Amino acid sequence: MKHFSQTLTIALMALTATLLSACGSDSAGGGRLDLRAPIDGTPTGDLTLSPARADSEYASVLADCARPFNRGGDNEFDACRLGQLPLLGQEHDQVTVDDVLERTLVSHDWMANRFEQALTALPDDLLQLFSGVTAVVIGADIRPSYYWLATGSIYLDPAYLWLTIEERDTISREPDFRSGFDRELNFESLARFVKGGDYAWSSAPLSGPGDDRTLEQILAPMSALLFHELAHANDYIPPAEHANLNSEWTVAEAAIQLESDSVSATLAGTYPLSSTLMMDLAEVSFQGRDATEAEKQLTPREVGLEFAGDIATDAYAYVSSGERELFFEDTAMLFEEAMMQHYFGITREVAFTDRPEGDEVFCDDYIVRWGERGRAGNEQIRPRLALILPLLLDHSDTEPYLASLPESEPMTNNLGWCANLSPSAMGLHTERDGQWREPLPVQDQRHGPGHPHSSFH
Repeated sequence: MKHFSQTLTIALMALTATLLSACGSDSAGGGRLDLRAPIDGTPTGDLTLSPARADSEYASVLADCARPFNRGGDNEFDACRLGQLPLLGQEHDQVTVDDVLERTLVSHDWMANRFEQALTALPDDLLQLFSGVTAVVIGADIRPSYYWLATGSIYLDPAYLWLTIEERDTISREPDFRSGFDRELNFESLARFVKGGDYAWSSAPLSGPGDDRTLEQILAPMSALLFHELAHANDYIPPAEHANLNSEWTVAEAAIQLESDSVSATLAGTYPLSSTLMMDLAEVSFQGRDATEAEKQLTPREVGLEFAGDIATDAYAYVSSGERELFFEDTAMLFEEAMMQHYFGITREVAFTDRPEGDEVFCDDYIVRWGERGRAGNEQIRPRLALILPLLLDHSDTEPYLASLPESEPMTNNLGWCANLSPSAMGLHTERDGQWREPLPVQDQRHGPGHPHSSFH
């Protein structure tokens, strides 16, 4: 076995002693990998989490090994070893729906039922990505969703799963804690998934009378969430490494040992991001740093042109882990967009717009100053995707995924965000005096990837 480096020693001391002392993606104790969960987005510990399958082999250890941090309790956290709760891929060459459910904890029974329905209907590639996790936790007060390296588990916001109003009303209505981080900036970074010239899905508010939903309505947004969070798990510990893991390691120890072999390290070593400005703005928008006076003066056009000159697919890609060497969100955002295009024919749009002010602000008050549709298909970005797909999916035949990506195309500058949808969709929205007079859809408000799901890993 390799001797652990000083980075490993320091990071693990931080993990066991002050693992959750703050939120965000700063390095833990000086190491390059962030081992902390977003404390403001994790459950309070008031809810009881129960195994979805009470008779599963690991039911007795799931609650201890995958429990979220308890803000109201003891800050000590003793991570389980892989011998106690291994990655699914260490035990299963082909992951099944039952395999995932046997590693799932829920706060309400309906969550297990809906999760099973969704898993059964989702693409097999997505199901196999669960090989990179130890467990899945679905809790009524988890917001945002995230992957936590300390446990090797993903934590899912059930806002993606409910089908009935009764189910919806068991879910916390707390907003994403990062909602106001970028309020001092002079631009908005917006993104959405579209299909057929209109929104690929509609937002479903957690309050008000509302309507029941069908399973079909939740599959695409749930897939986008899972493609993103599971990309993190398979990034830190690529599937090809599962057979080489030591059962005495924790997931964090394994990830630190394999840091140079992570998918993000491979991507950064071959096609690195280069914009220091976008990295700085990500610290403001997603990690809560106060904006400088110069940053406050930046226009959406200036930021858009800066973004266009680099090779990321989203502003969130510039959230770094530690010393600005690894960009795990870059990998996850790129993968999420490509897989949604391949499996659902859904395209992602990203834009930098004006930030309107006033009591009545409508969708077309967000004027696009720079935007791109299907950026993962950009000829400068396709090679990055060709590099990461075989590593995350653990198979070499990934040309069909690349072939399914249309070439990217520019959005129309100096036109409203909603008016930038295709003319065929215009009649679906309320128009007055040539402008769409409706609020900005909630899923476009950018607090992380694909609001309302967000994922400080």
